[in-house]
Order: sequence, then structure tokens, then C-alpha cells
Amino acid sequence: MLVVTANWAIPDGSLSAPPPRGHFRKFITDTCRATVRAGFRSDGRYYPIDRVVLVLAGDTFDGLVSDRWLGDVRPWERRREAAARHAEVFHAAWRHARRPLAAVARLARRGIAVPSAGRHGRPVPSACVNVPVHVVMLAGDRDAAVEGLARAVPSGRLGIGVGNAWDDGAVLVVHGAAADPLAASDTGPAILESLAVDLLARFGAVLVARPAFGDGGRRLVRALSGCHALEMPRHLRTALLTTTRDSADTVWIVDAWHRTVDRWAREARRHGCAADHGVVDAIAWWMHAIEPGTRPRPAARQMIAALATPLSLRGGGHAVTVAGHPGQVAGRIDPRVVCLGPPAEPAGFSPGGPGAVSCVEAGPTVGPTSPPAVALFEAGEGGGRRLEWLSAHDGDGVAPARPGTVPILDAA
Repeated sequence: MLVVTANWAIPDGSLSAPPPRGHFRKFITDTCRATVRAGFRSDGRYYPIDRVVLVLAGDTFDGLVSDRWLGDVRPWERRREAAARHAEVFHAAWRHARRPLAAVARLARRGIAVPSAGRHGRPVPSACVNVPVHVVMLAGDRDAAVEGLARAVPSGRLGIGVGNAWDDGAVLVVHGAAADPLAASDTGPAILESLAVDLLARFGAVLVARPAFGDGGRRLVRALSGCHALEMPRHLRTALLTTTRDSADTVWIVDAWHRTVDRWAREARRHGCAADHGVVDAIAWWMHAIEPGTRPRPAARQMIAALATPLSLRGGGHAVTVAGHPGQVAGRIDPRVVCLGPPAEPAGFSPGGPGAVSCVEAGPTVGPTSPPAVALFEAGEGGGRRLEWLSAHDGDGVAPARPGTVPILDAA
């Protein structure tokens, strides 16, 4: 059985709140339950599966939304000071990740205990066997430095392998940021990097510096960093409508956001985030639209619609490709591609109205109960089921529609 999860976005603690500990406990519980269910075969008999491969498909850490990048050292620079700062951010985030990664490491060391099988293919709860677990961590766009820095942390001792892709011939797992138009970069920083550092991190620094907001500011930064980058205005608007009771605070937050957006636009033009300054202008217009009733210009909405449309993500000859970053395009879902990232819905960015993108992560007021994850069953596992989405929403949340046409995998 293959379990893929992504986008944990564990920060360094300077600006963004960490994910709730209960998220990871529930993820581990869901994974263990899926391991038991995978033992029930298509013929109705039960036999423990041979192994579980757990892949953290990128953005396990958030190495960009940090106040350590707000000085004269920028994450996209190729100089010694930037490399040292990456290491500093990574080590701080690693310290915040000790609990969830320790839980994953325990699975790698001990395996997952499941009932053994009786003579007639029935589970025997009184006797257990351990299913071995192999853990792999992939680099994403938010933690691209993890592959180079992994030697400096005890990932090997924890039993966690590090790389940029996992491939067994039938299934390919990648982070997939290359399919996001916002992640493209020729010379300067990618728009995603620029938005994370010069918009969200700067806005977070302003919030954290105001004592009245305290942890609430960090939680808001967490919510904004967990959604699709172009959804930040909608999430901020939701937070202002539902969580801010003091009108003076609302006015202050709106003003701080507008000033930060203007500064981001200046920095993005200076650093050459896009060959066409019209792209930066369109995103700035889009980001400014946070007050109820405000709408970006039609030309900006059309450009945003293009930027919200993921590029084609192909897995070559693989039966299934699992990506952690990009979302599928409504109406053009490739059944061979499974995406864990926030799905982009270009129709929501149509000239007829700003709309909203449907995300795996919910808004600031409704949070998921565990990270987005999917279990893919190998041949004969899971009673013939093809895949299973591990629980990712509260009872009040609405889980997004997911492709159910992924073919059954051949045993690896």
C-alpha cells in the first residue's frame, strides 16, 4: 500500500502558527486503519499486506514564510549567505517538526501492527504482526532546500529517506510545482516565492508586531499560507467577516494588507518575477480586492484565470502520478493524475465575477482534521478498491470531489 501526504507546511515559528498536533495524530490513526483495511482482498479473504510506503510529497516544511528572509538576504539568491540562511530556517522548522516527524519515525522503526490471518483467511485480533513502513520525504517549492540540507539533520537515523521523486515503475510521486504557472522562473524569483516572502511574510511580520493580535495573527498567516496563493484575498476577506469584531482592527488589517500588496508589487517588478509587468499588476489588483463588493478589473480577472490554470502534468508511462502541489482543472481531469494540493478552478476566476477556488485546506474558520492524504492499494489489496482519501475534514467541512477512476495498481 502506498500512502501519500503533502503540504504539512511546518514553519520555523517566527510568523506562522504550526499545524495542530491533533492533525498528525489523526493522520497516523487513519494510516493504521487503512493498513488493516488493505489486508481484505478482493476474494473476501484477509491477509496482512507486505509493506506500507509513506511518501511526504513536498512542502513538509515552510521554508519561505519566515521573518529571516525580510532582511538583505533573499531565498532565491545563489550566494553563501542565502545558503546559510536556508539552513537556519530549516533547522528552526525541524525543531518545530519533532513531534509529527517522531511519530512518522516510530512507524518506520516499528511498523504498523495489524491482526494476523487465520487458516480460513479471517483476521485474528488476538495475534498481531507488524507491517514494515518505508518513509520518503520529497522536496517541494516551499522546502526546496530540504534535499541538500537533509544531511545536517538525523533523517537517516529516523529512517526517513529524502529525494525529489518516488518511482516504482507503476506509480510516480512528485511534488509537481512545475505544473503551476506561478512557480515558473527564468531569471528572478518565481511569483510563488515572491508572494510567500514579500507579501505573506511581510504581512505576517506586521501582524505579529501588533501585540493585540498575538497568536491570532500567526493563525491567520497559517490559513493564508495553506491555501492556493491566488485565494489569499478570499481567505482574508472571510477572516475579516467572521473573526474580527473590532472595526478599528478591521480597518488596520485592511490598510496593512493594501500597503504590503503595494510593496510586493514594487519588489516583484524590481526582481523580475515576470517578463511582463502586466502579470504583476494583475496579481496586485487581485490581491487588493479584499473588501466585500470589490472586484478586480476584467483584464486582471482574465489574466488571473490563466495563472490559476495548472499546466499539464504527465507521468510518462506510469499508471498513476500523485502530485502534492497542483490541483486538477475542472472538466479536464486526467484519471491517471491524483493531486493533493489545493485544486484550481479557473471558472472561479472568470470575467463574470471573482468567484472562489475550492481548496483541500478549508478557510480560516473551518480547518481540516488531518493533512490531505491518499492511500493507493496494490493489486488485490483493499477488497478491490482503487484508492482511499484519508479523512481530511471536520464533520462540518465538505470534502471536495476527487477522481475515482484511478486504475488498480499492479503489485510493486
